Amino acid sequence: MDRAAAEELFSACEQTLAGLSAVESVIWKVERDERSALLKALGGAIGETLQLRAKAVLQYPDLEPPVELGPPDTVLDAEEMLMVQSLTADEVESIDAALLAECATRPRKVARVVGFAMKALGSQLEKVPCGYYAQRVAALADSGKLEADGNLEYMRFSEVWLAGGASNAA
Repeated sequence: MDRAAAEELFSACEQTLAGLSAVESVIWKVERDERSALLKALGGAIGETLQLRAKAVLQYPDLEPPVELGPPDTVLDAEEMLMVQSLTADEVESIDAALLAECATRPRKVARVVGFAMKALGSQLEKVPCGYYAQRVAALADSGKLEADGNLEYMRFSEVWLAGGASNAA
């Protein structure tokens, strides 16, 4: 594929993905029993579009814009820091236990581990910011309870697994 065609394909795929994002927000308004099938179809459409887009990017990698990470997920604002400082040792232990419970011997995205741990603790610690959970994941990795791959300051770009588990990153 020549460069002009790759650029056109990439642009068309980007426009399609933007449109599919709008479709997703509409699907979430649909009744639950109908929503599952619609989300599955949407997932297929997104997957196919990404495959097309990948063909252009594989041939011309510079078409892919650099990922802008923004501030690390582990950074807390002043209000969040005050909240975290008020946690008891038992509450921190509960957070750590919930995080470890969401890990496995195989790598899992830190965002997934944090999200499910927060959900598991529910209203018990609902005011604790997700950035603190991300900090605790890093602390658990530093302590040797978890192994990690990627940049733990960004939940989307890192994975963790229970210490002694098999890493698929090797």
